[in-house]
Amino acid sequence: MDYLLQVRKNVLEAIQLTPAVQGVLSGEPNPVVYGRYLTNVWHYAQHSSIVIGHAAARCVPDNPKLADYLFHHAREELGHDVWALQDMEALGMNIDDVRKSRPVPSCAAMVGFEYFTASHANPVGLFGWLYVLEAMGDDLGQVVSERIAQGLKLPDGVKFLKGHGEADVAHTKDLTEQIQTNIDSQDIDDVYHVADVMADLYVRIFREIGEEPTGVLA
Repeated sequence: MDYLLQVRKNVLEAIQLTPAVQGVLSGEPNPVVYGRYLTNVWHYAQHSSIVIGHAAARCVPDNPKLADYLFHHAREELGHDVWALQDMEALGMNIDDVRKSRPVPSCAAMVGFEYFTASHANPVGLFGWLYVLEAMGDDLGQVVSERIAQGLKLPDGVKFLKGHGEADVAHTKDLTEQIQTNIDSQDIDDVYHVADVMADLYVRIFREIGEEPTGVLA
């Protein structure tokens, strides 16, 4: 776990340095940036249960304990994209426009790599992605949801962040137990690799949502 704990530390530090998150932590959240965050959350959250389910099914023959955990986790992720839509409605965003939107490049790449790992590479590697995102929910979810709710006067517009800030404490603990107990030396390097890739892409998402779209990315 030492390697994953270092990845977690690095991601937390990098995300806190992005303008998008610095504004929130300083008590001055930007509603436009928050809307971009929620838009990309919606884009990736609608795939989470599917991706985790794919990985679970492929784990059944050789890693039944991991499969059980992943099937359970997949069910718990259902409906989180709806939280994001509800938060965007509270923010006053046009949901029809959101549904027509596209994720930022790093978000699109993250979703694609999730599917590749779950459906084609070593599905156990997906624990690297789960750990990175759940750990960030644990580390930042509560404080960020509180700052946004207060700063934007949106008590009902932080369901996604608040829900993950509460649930991801237990999720991170459960993931740690699964990784330490049920993932062997043959699979752990794949977990580390996926964690590295997802850490890079996740930090990029926060960088990209804090920038004005320009050129071919507009």
